[in-house]
Formats: sequence, C-alpha cells, structure tokens
Amino acid sequence: MHIAGVVVQVHPKHLAAAQGELEALAGVEVHAVSPEGRCVVTIEGDQRHVVADMMSQVNALPGVLSACMVYEQSESESIHVEASQ
Repeated sequence: MHIAGVVVQVHPKHLAAAQGELEALAGVEVHAVSPEGRCVVTIEGDQRHVVADMMSQVNALPGVLSACMVYEQSESESIHVEASQ
C-alpha cells in the first residue's frame, strides 16, 4: 500500500466543484478545505505508479492550480507471525 499526503491549491471560485471532483476519484480522500482554496487530501494505491497517476489526474482537474506531495509512505502488506514456544 502506498499513501501520499497532498496539498491541492484550487482557485477559490472553483473550490466547490473541485472538491466534488476530488472526492469522486477512487483512492482520494479530502480531509480539510480552506476558503482560500487549499485542500488537504490523501491518495492511496496498491502501487507507487497508481499514486503518481492519481496525482496527474488531480493536477488536471478544472480549477486546480497545483498539487504538491508533502508526505509519502509505503507499507508492506505481508503479516509476520511469531511462533509461540
């Protein structure tokens, strides 16, 4: 699992529409929105290129001025089980 924290800057007059578009994208969750057009979102995907593709889609949304990744984390999905003695 790959997770990216992203700050998306949207032109304020397009904020409502852009927020709706962001929330409609699979793997994207909007956590906070300011009246000035800053949106705090996370993007999750099973592979790194999925997150990169979603960043490109976010950047291409109408009204989006920029999308900057501020955090990235990769987690292994394997589970380690300790043998009991």
